Amino acid sequence: MTAPTLDTPAAFVRPLSIDRTLDVPVGAQLRGQLEYGIACGEIARGTRLPSVRELSQELGVAHVTVAQVYKELLGLGLIVTARGRGTYVADAPRVQNSPDHARLRDLLSGAIGDAQREGFTLRQISEVMGVLLARAGQPAQEGVTVLLVGLFADATRSYAADLHPALRPGDRVQTVTLGELRRGDGLEHAHAADVVLALAHRLAETQALLPGVTVIPVGFIPAQATRAALAGLSPLSTVALVATFEDFLPTFLAGVRRFAPHVLTLNATHLHAPGLQTVLEDADVVVYATGSEMVRDLVPGTAAIEYRHMIDPRDVEGLVLPAVEARRKEHHDNNSR
Repeated sequence: MTAPTLDTPAAFVRPLSIDRTLDVPVGAQLRGQLEYGIACGEIARGTRLPSVRELSQELGVAHVTVAQVYKELLGLGLIVTARGRGTYVADAPRVQNSPDHARLRDLLSGAIGDAQREGFTLRQISEVMGVLLARAGQPAQEGVTVLLVGLFADATRSYAADLHPALRPGDRVQTVTLGELRRGDGLEHAHAADVVLALAHRLAETQALLPGVTVIPVGFIPAQATRAALAGLSPLSTVALVATFEDFLPTFLAGVRRFAPHVLTLNATHLHAPGLQTVLEDADVVVYATGSEMVRDLVPGTAAIEYRHMIDPRDVEGLVLPAVEARRKEHHDNNSR
């Protein structure tokens, strides 16, 4: 990701809060809210973030804690600092633009001049160029291969299935998890893929595992099925929320409250909490984060809803499809030579 280029940065409007009733360290809560908010587009790219001092005073959190969180997010490439301007959410990477018409004219003029110096007439050059242009107008024989790098195999395959309809027939979406890449599995797919996508908040980790490979970070939003299931909960239900990572527990709780504001009893915990079983047994419904599927086996017969996400459609349109079409053009150009 790159430094923001907006003359007037977006205002920071996402409310942050520290829930001291949760058994999650203050720094982890703050980092989780910022990381999730950026990854899911709730804190827009280019947004100017509060200074360390401002955020420390607003939340009643130690200055050193906020500074450490910002340092960690800088390391992940999620935020950037601009001297004299402040701290910003990093912009999305720019897809390389096609050459301009002036450059195209220079290339063609050079080719025509070379052919003339070889003794070919303009008529002969025109006939051959007509043949080449006709071939170039034919569709490429091979589609574009997209590789999606995720955290959990089942969820990553689901994201890929959601992405596939946005592509053209013949294009392929393959998946691999970070765990598989760490073991050395799937590296050949990553290096052979035309476009590689990664979770925005796992970009730095993905790039470290794939040196030399261009990786495009994409954000995620709660899936429509997730929003509908939460909206359909009974107001009288006792709902247990299980986060996979404790850092994201406050944000997970806030997300459920947003889509199910009518539910009065929400008991939040995380997958490795000591009191997990008790919270589950007291619940009428369990809402669990992706990666916590095992909780269904701990309370068989209890209704369960996975809080699943989908790739942000804005990133599909603004990042994925332009990258795919750029690679398609490269294939097309190579096939016509």
